[in-house]
Amino acid sequence: MQDIELYRQLLGVESPWTVDRVSLNIEEIAVYVYLVEATDAIWSCPTFGEPATLYDHRKECTWRHLDSCQFQTYLVAEAPRVRCETHGVLTAALPWCEPHSRFTLLFERFAIDILLATQMQAKTAGLLGLTPNQVHDLMERAVHRGLKRRDEDEVIEHLTLDEKSFARGHQYMTVLGDAIAGRGLDVCETRMKDATSALLTETLTGTQRCGVRSITMDMWEAFMNAAQTILTQADIIHDRFHTAQYLNAAVDKTPRAEHKTLLQQDCYTLKNSKYLWLKGPDRFTDTQRERFADLRDQDLATAKVWSFKETFRSFFACNTIEEGHLFFTQWYEDALALGNTASHQSGGYVE
Repeated sequence: MQDIELYRQLLGVESPWTVDRVSLNIEEIAVYVYLVEATDAIWSCPTFGEPATLYDHRKECTWRHLDSCQFQTYLVAEAPRVRCETHGVLTAALPWCEPHSRFTLLFERFAIDILLATQMQAKTAGLLGLTPNQVHDLMERAVHRGLKRRDEDEVIEHLTLDEKSFARGHQYMTVLGDAIAGRGLDVCETRMKDATSALLTETLTGTQRCGVRSITMDMWEAFMNAAQTILTQADIIHDRFHTAQYLNAAVDKTPRAEHKTLLQQDCYTLKNSKYLWLKGPDRFTDTQRERFADLRDQDLATAKVWSFKETFRSFFACNTIEEGHLFFTQWYEDALALGNTASHQSGGYVE
């Protein structure tokens, strides 16, 4: 009786269900909790909740629950089937699980928390003693629950569009997100304009599309064209992260081209310096700091491009649109002039 009362409290079992008995299996390191319903239980249709009568019981089923005392814990019950005047004979709704699931809702929630922490289905499966397919099914059910809770009248003013690589090779998918809530809204398997346009159209209602004020993305042309076509009133924002990526890419190209030119003159000034130009000075070792200071003070195209890239940080300190526009216009004109000069000096192409 002590075990029965303990698990009744732990599980929070409520009428018409109660704990009938508890079985401990030492070899399996598992606890089985057997549940039964009251004989006078009142049933309802699982579809719309109309009154229903008990028809019979399905064969005994087992559901994985949260571990207790380091033992895997399972709920065991014969799920009742009820007869509804409208929908016929159906399996009654069970308070501890979703239909067709062999895991309790509490276990599914815990599994999703682990998956969010590991970001890997295989690792999550290993930690929980599941198969990767089981973890994938749990993830899909969580997604469906989230989609069912989505409010089509919800106002989403600020969106994000981002590309994510998957599988091997240049395989990309596009992720549409809510910038304020920090959540994903939907995905599509490519990053082309037509797919992105369909993503925006099918994920958002017409009212929601009209309410979008901004959409943040990188400078991928397909994203910009899709946004300008579907969200005509929304501002397109290129975020700081992607802007820094493009600037670093330009810096990365310059020392490679200039190093080749210098090698033709038997000059090894830039040898093994690639990551100095890409690494933040605040993370330099003392030796790296000394070498970088020496390189920066030389008449190198790489040093000029790096320095110019660093000046762009001031753009994010602008307090008004007018101030930002003036800074960017001047910086852009100077960047074009510097690009031509640095390209000629380095013997390569500088964006």
